[in-house]
Amino acid sequence: MMKALGEFIVKRRWWVVGIWIVAAIIIVSLSPKLSTIESDDQSSFLPNTYESVKAGEVASKISDNVEAPTDIILFKSTTSALLSQQDQATIAAIVSDLNGKKIEHVVSVQTSPEQLSPNSKAQLATVTYTGNGQDKPSINAVKEVRAALDQETKNTAIKAGLTGQQAISYDTQDSADRALKIVSIATILLVLFLPAFIFRSPLAGLLPLVSVSIIYTISASLIAVAGQTFDFKVSQQLSILFTIVLYGIGTDYVLFLLFRYREKLRSGDHTKAAVGFALSRAGEAIFSAALVVLASFAALFFADFGIFSSLAPGLVICVAVMMLAALTLVPALLAIIGEKVFWPSKAWMVRSEKPTISKKIGHLIARRPGTVTTVVVAALVILMAFAFNFKADFSTFSQPPKGTQSANVYNELTQTFPSGALNPTPVYIKSSMPITPEQIAEVQKKLASTKGISEAYPSKISPDGKIAVVTIILSDDAYSTAAISNVKGPIRQAAHSFDSDTTKVYVGGISSAFSDIKDVSIRDLKVIFPIAAIFIFVILAVLLRSLVAPVFLLICVSLGYAATLGATTLIFQTLGGEAGLIFFIPLMMYIFVVAIGTDYNILTITRMREEIGEGNDPRKAAALTVEHSSATVVSAGLILAATFASLILGGLSFLTQMGTSIAIGVSLAAFVIAPFLIPSVAALLGYKIWWPHKPPTKKK
Repeated sequence: MMKALGEFIVKRRWWVVGIWIVAAIIIVSLSPKLSTIESDDQSSFLPNTYESVKAGEVASKISDNVEAPTDIILFKSTTSALLSQQDQATIAAIVSDLNGKKIEHVVSVQTSPEQLSPNSKAQLATVTYTGNGQDKPSINAVKEVRAALDQETKNTAIKAGLTGQQAISYDTQDSADRALKIVSIATILLVLFLPAFIFRSPLAGLLPLVSVSIIYTISASLIAVAGQTFDFKVSQQLSILFTIVLYGIGTDYVLFLLFRYREKLRSGDHTKAAVGFALSRAGEAIFSAALVVLASFAALFFADFGIFSSLAPGLVICVAVMMLAALTLVPALLAIIGEKVFWPSKAWMVRSEKPTISKKIGHLIARRPGTVTTVVVAALVILMAFAFNFKADFSTFSQPPKGTQSANVYNELTQTFPSGALNPTPVYIKSSMPITPEQIAEVQKKLASTKGISEAYPSKISPDGKIAVVTIILSDDAYSTAAISNVKGPIRQAAHSFDSDTTKVYVGGISSAFSDIKDVSIRDLKVIFPIAAIFIFVILAVLLRSLVAPVFLLICVSLGYAATLGATTLIFQTLGGEAGLIFFIPLMMYIFVVAIGTDYNILTITRMREEIGEGNDPRKAAALTVEHSSATVVSAGLILAATFASLILGGLSFLTQMGTSIAIGVSLAAFVIAPFLIPSVAALLGYKIWWPHKPPTKKK
C-alpha cells in the first residue's frame, strides 16, 4: 500500500500540493478562531456529580455574582501600627467612594467590621468583578481599581494594596505572554535550525517548518469547528499543546522521511523514485506511530475531567491531519525539491567508511545485549523509585510573580490574617423551607470549631429564605495541600452533619473545587492508562503481526513514564524542596512520554522487523537497526526535548515543571529506550519477539 501511495504522490506531486493549499484556504476562511472555544474556568470542567459543582449550582440561585472572581484590598495605617476608629472610618469612606466610581467590570467593593484583623493592624475589603476568573476584561480592570485606590488614599493616613485572584492573573499576564512568545520563537527556531544543522542544509529546516505551519493553520480551524459543532471547550493554558504536538510530531515524521530518503540517495538512486521508496519504508513507521498516538489521545475521551476529555478531539484532529500530511503533502514537497533539499551539503552523497558512533553502539548491543539491558533497566528502576514520593500540588496557580504588587500585598496579608483570607470559602445551606437564624448559627458554630477553619460568619441569605451562606476563612492557603485535605475531610464532614431529608449543605470555593479535581484526576489516570494500553496493544499487534512485541513495547513505555515521574519528583520535590508537582504533570507526561515517545519505539521496532525480513539474524538486525535508525530517533528527540526545555525560560513555576518533566521523558524515550533498551531486549528474545509470526528464512 505504501509503495503504491509513494508512486502516486511522486507522479501527482503538484496536484497534491495544490489540493492542500486550496483546502487550507477554504477551511480557514470558513472557520471560527480557536479562541472562541477556549476557557480556563477549571471548575466548569468537572462533572455535575461533584460537590463543588453542586455548590456552584446552589450559588447561582442566590445571585449571578456569588462565586464571581474577587480580589482583596489590604488597608494599613501610615502613621500607626494599629488602625484607629478614625482610620476605620476613613477606610469605610474610601470603599464607599470606590463603589461610587462605578469602575467598569467591578460589581462592588465591600468591607465590614468582621474584616478588621484581630490585632487591629489591618483591614480588608473585597472587590467583586463581573464574569469568571478568566475573563480578560475583569482581569484588566485590576489596573483601574489600583489607580482609583491610589487616588483615594493619596491624601490620607491610609495605605492600600490589591492582591487576589484577578490581581495575580493581571500581574502574571506579562510573564505568561513572555513565556508564550519565548516558546513560540524557540519552537520555530528549533524546527528551523536543528534539521538544517543535522542535514547541513537550510531547505531541510524549511521543509518541516513550512509544511507543519500549513497543517497547524488547518488543524486550529478544524478544532474550532468541532468545538462549536459538538459544544466543547479547551483550556487556554493547555491549547498551546496543540502547537507543540503538531510541531513535535510533524518534525519527527519529516525527519523519518528525510533520513530514509538520504539513505536511498546514498545507495546510488538519484531519481524521483527515491522519494517513493523512502515513503514506502518510512511511511509504515509514520502510519503506525500516528495510529498509536491517535489511540493514546482517543483514550482521553473516557476522562471525567473536562480539561482532559476536551483535549481529546483537538489532539486527535491534530494528529490525524498531521498523519495525512506526512503521507501526502510532505513527500510531494520533497519530490518537487528533490535532492536539493540537502543543498549545499555534499555529505549526503557518500556514506563514510569510518565507523560511526551509532554503528559502534549497534555492535556493542549485538555483542552484549544482556549487559546493556541490565544497565538500562537498573537506571530506569532507580529513577522510578523516586516516583513513590510524588505529591500533587495545586498552589502553583496561586503564587504571584515575585516583585509585583500582588506578591508584596499577599506577603503582608499572610502576616496579619490567616492564609485562607485571600480566598474565603462559601458554605451553602439549602432547605425546602425557610432557614431560621438558629439553624445558621448552629452551622456557623460547628464550622468555626472545625479543623482547618480559623473563622466562620454568616454572609448572605436568599430572598425566599431557603438558601443561606456561611463564609469560612481557612487556616491555610486555599490552594495548599493542607487546605484541600481539610476541606475534603473534616470540613465537609462537619457541613454534611446537618444534612437531612429537607436540608443539604455544600462546601464551595476553590479548595473544594481542587479537592474534586484531585479525585477526578486520579480516577481518570486509572481509567485512561488501561484503555490506552488496550488500544495500543491491538494496533501494534495488527501492524507488527505479533503478540509479544506489543507487550514488550508497552513495558518499555511504562518504564519510561515511571522513570520520568521519578526524575521530575527528585528534581523538584526531593532536591528542590517544593511541596509537590503541579497536578496535571502526570497527564502531560502521558501525552508526550507515552503517546509521542512511542513514535521512536515504533520506528526502531519496524526497522528491526525490516532487517529481520532481509534475512539477518536478531543480533545483527539489532546492530543494523541502531546503525541506521538511531540518528533519526536522537535527532527527532533532540528537537522535541529542546522545544519543551524552552518552557523553563518563561519564568513561571508551572511552565518550568512542565517543560522539565516532558524534556526528561522525551530524552529518555529518544536517547535511552529506543536506541538501547528496545534493540538489546529484541536481540535477547530473538525470533520469539515476533511470535506467533514465523521467522523469515535467513539468507544463504
